[in-house]
Formats: sequence, structure tokens, C-alpha cells
Amino acid sequence: MKIHFENNDDATLFALLKQGDENAFVKIYHKYWKELFNAAYKRLPEKEQCQDIIQNVFVDLWNRRNELDLKKPLAYLHTAVRFQVLKFISRDSRKGKFFNVFDEEIISPLKTDEAVLEKEVKLIVELFIATLPKKRRQIFEMYYLDGLKVETIATTLDISEKTVRNQLAAAGRLLKLRITNMFLLLVIIFFLF
Repeated sequence: MKIHFENNDDATLFALLKQGDENAFVKIYHKYWKELFNAAYKRLPEKEQCQDIIQNVFVDLWNRRNELDLKKPLAYLHTAVRFQVLKFISRDSRKGKFFNVFDEEIISPLKTDEAVLEKEVKLIVELFIATLPKKRRQIFEMYYLDGLKVETIATTLDISEKTVRNQLAAAGRLLKLRITNMFLLLVIIFFLF
């Protein structure tokens, strides 16, 4: 049964997208392109790369429309953009033979099952979030999962914007450290076996 397009609310748009409705896809694209581009540009201030990343996210959304079960479509799109930005940054900063071996021997096999990798990364991030102190966790979730701005978080929690930024910076440093340690462990395991 095909849903008829009557309004632009997200649930309807994404239900139509799942059915293969190209018009709904175009509306989603136009509705969220700029917001997603700005989210990417905030993390990677390279206009052309950000445009490519957003295009890739939308191509992936169209290609995987039948298999996606999106309870929070906007959160999914923002997460996909963040993942693509991180993937680009990690690829761009790789230099030398070591990273080529790492990519070919460790990362390439993981690419064969991106759904499994995505679940594992999600689990790692969820475990990381669970270890944060309560207030830092709340700020982290509001900013990264709910997509709220620093000003909105500060007003909602009745704290200063500087406190919000400091908590986000501290959580970001800790997450980066933990992920770096995890990858180093993988590299050590790879070379030992």
C-alpha cells in the first residue's frame, strides 16, 4: 500500500522514502542538505569535501532505504555525517606504509560488513557515554545525539555556555583518547598474530 504525500513531516517523508518515492527523497534532500552540510563543515572546514560527504550520505540513504528502520531520521542523518567526516579525516591523515598496511589488512576486511562495524562502533560509543559523569553525559547526549546547540543546552540545564563547551571538550578529548587506545590495541594484536 502506497502512502500518499499530504504533508512534509519527517515520518511521512521517510515512510515514502522507504517505499522508493523519489519525490520524498528529493524533499528530504532539500529539507536537510544545508543543515547537514553545516554540521559537516563545523568539523571539517573544507567546502568541497563536505559537499562530497553530504552527497555520499544521501546516496547511501537512497541505496539503503529498504533496509533502514529509522526511529529518529534526523539523528541518523547527523550520525552518518559525523561518521563520514571522521572517516575522511582518518584517511586524510594517514601517511606512510604502516597506514596502508593497516588499511588493507585490518580496515578493509571490516568494510565487507559495514552493518556489523556500525553496530560495534555504536556499542563502543554507548559504553563510552555510560562511563561519563552524569552532567557531562547529559550535555554530551543533548549536543551529539539530540543535535541541540550550546546555547539551548545552557538554557535548559541552567548553566553557562562556557561550562557546556568545557564539558563537551573534556568528553571529546576522552573519547578520542579511548578510540586511539582501542585502535593501537588492534594494531598490536594484528602484528602479534
